[in-house]
Amino acid sequence: MRPVSDAFLLNMAEVSAGLTGLFLIGVFFYVETGFRRLDEAGGRVLEEYFRASTRIVLVLLALPLGLSLALVVLEPAWSTAIFALLGTVLVAANVDTARRIRAVQRATGSTTLLANEILGSAGVAVIVVVPWTLGGIDPTREDLTWAILVSFATAFASLLALVLSVFDVPAHEGDR
Repeated sequence: MRPVSDAFLLNMAEVSAGLTGLFLIGVFFYVETGFRRLDEAGGRVLEEYFRASTRIVLVLLALPLGLSLALVVLEPAWSTAIFALLGTVLVAANVDTARRIRAVQRATGSTTLLANEILGSAGVAVIVVVPWTLGGIDPTREDLTWAILVSFATAFASLLALVLSVFDVPAHEGDR
């Protein structure tokens, strides 16, 4: 991989911060109101999954934001520590969404969320494993950049899946 410039890392942090803000606005004003249309049985399961998915998307967006800024400003040891912390939180959030997907699949029949969960779990594995595999115990800036890029791509794909699945919810509710 070519050397990673501070400008690239700061641009990744900017885009990630902008997407985080837009995502939060979307969650508060759009997704939350969509839950009011759901019935009690399927709605509760889907709402719990969406809350867990919101958490993992926020962690996925925090990784490129926090790690990019850390790589520019802090010593390499701190960047590695921040990556380890965010990686641990990411794995925990992924386990939480993965354990909820079966109930969501039964309640909605949505293949979009199931496909997103499978691809997202693969993305989380790549995010956590690749920098440690490439750089060992002390990954370089270039090694950590792979985690930033994959995290950003996984977050973007999850955003699309969440938004598209909200459009599917009323159709599934009417089909029952």
